[in-house]
Amino acid sequence: MKNGRFSLFESSCEMPSPWGLAKLRGLANLRVLTAVIMSIGCSLGLQAQTKLAVSTLSELRDAVQKSNQTIVMAPGRYMLTDLPVGHRDVPCSGSHNTIDLSDVYVTVPVGTTRRSYITISGDHNLFRGGVFEDVYPNGLKEVTDFSAYNQNRSTLAKGLSGSAVLSVTGDNNTVADTKLTVRGSFPYGYGSIYGIGADNVYGLDKRCGILVKGKQNIIDGCEIQQQAFGHGIYMQRPADETVVRNCLVEGVMRPSNDLYLETDPRDLPVRSDYRIPETRRGGRNGSRNRRRGRPEREPETTPANLGTPIPRDTMIPLSEDGIRVYTDGGSVTVENCTVKKMRGGIRLYLASRATVINSTAVDCGATNFNMPKNGKVIGSAGNFAYAPLSDFRLSKSNQDIELTIMPSPHLVGPHHVADILGNNHNIVFHRTEGPLDVNLRPIVVVGSGSTIRNETEYPVILQATASANSVVSYGPVTDLGSDNKVVRIDPPGDNSTQP
Repeated sequence: MKNGRFSLFESSCEMPSPWGLAKLRGLANLRVLTAVIMSIGCSLGLQAQTKLAVSTLSELRDAVQKSNQTIVMAPGRYMLTDLPVGHRDVPCSGSHNTIDLSDVYVTVPVGTTRRSYITISGDHNLFRGGVFEDVYPNGLKEVTDFSAYNQNRSTLAKGLSGSAVLSVTGDNNTVADTKLTVRGSFPYGYGSIYGIGADNVYGLDKRCGILVKGKQNIIDGCEIQQQAFGHGIYMQRPADETVVRNCLVEGVMRPSNDLYLETDPRDLPVRSDYRIPETRRGGRNGSRNRRRGRPEREPETTPANLGTPIPRDTMIPLSEDGIRVYTDGGSVTVENCTVKKMRGGIRLYLASRATVINSTAVDCGATNFNMPKNGKVIGSAGNFAYAPLSDFRLSKSNQDIELTIMPSPHLVGPHHVADILGNNHNIVFHRTEGPLDVNLRPIVVVGSGSTIRNETEYPVILQATASANSVVSYGPVTDLGSDNKVVRIDPPGDNSTQP
């Protein structure tokens, strides 16, 4: 007896009593039960290590709905239309699977499915590899004639009703080394001008890259070429503890002046009188009518809702955000990622917590970075070519920011280098090596209580609302606020200071 309990491995030379015999019979039965449980566990372990080879999308589709497998698909080129209508997807509902799609290339003709065609709803899966490319039936690779594109709603300007190509709703999954080329949406070529939600004007049909809605998921080493209106990688409720690392998200930009070159009466800029509508009363019904095959409801075009003219001499991002968190989308860590030419680059201001490490966001159209309260950016870089390096959206405070400002010789638009809203930040701006920039846009501060070290040549302007900030700056400082402490420094590497 050990600690008042009998061990299965005890032995005795004494003749057991009748009560003891009964007990031994119970112990024997327990040994059998234990052996059965161990056998089942070993069986599952062996099953998880057994490779299942598949060579068709149909076989893959069947396999990923089961659990505890290593599924390896034969390298080659496949088409989603190899699957029958109504089953054109890869529903990974199984758990504890490794799904290896190395050297697998899948084309997805635009318009042949109306939903996410990769869904990972199981838990503890590794989805690895695979190149998935949306292709236009007419062979079009790059949209340059936006007039013709948007008038072809049946085979070109056709999205997924707002869904993402790849959706992760399960927990503890990893998507690794997967490339998506995302094409097909309406309208495309105008960014957010005609609305992004229920208030859209002409009927919205988005197509996004990767959506994460589960917990503790990892997106690692993925590439998204976002050539449709929609997000690259984004998190929605109830996502939490998401990690996005080693990823590239790249969109497309378009000069706003090009919209004035569209003159066909059916072109959207003509229909909106080259203005950004303020009242989008046709949006919800327009989208519903389009799905039901009814004519779109024409938006009202009274002077009260025509809005402001489409701006000239700016750049319009044709997609939404590169890496985005929505309200209740939980916490996120972004590491060693690059975002280019999206509306917002690394846009995490609605996250519960967020850390960005060694990442780059450049040439984005609304902002390159923004963070939530207590957000951290470490060892990262960005430019201000078409939008601020950071816009500190919603004045979120207490951020710890370290960013290297990259010169932007192709600068377009009237924005600042950065707009520092909110209070009590700790901010360091480094500069890249090389000659001083000649585009000396300012870093503008409107909040209070922040410590800012500016090692760059860009000037700092402390607005009238800025107070009790501590600024150490190589670039000139204009102090229009109150109780701010300002110290000038020489270029980094020189220890002397200027009062």
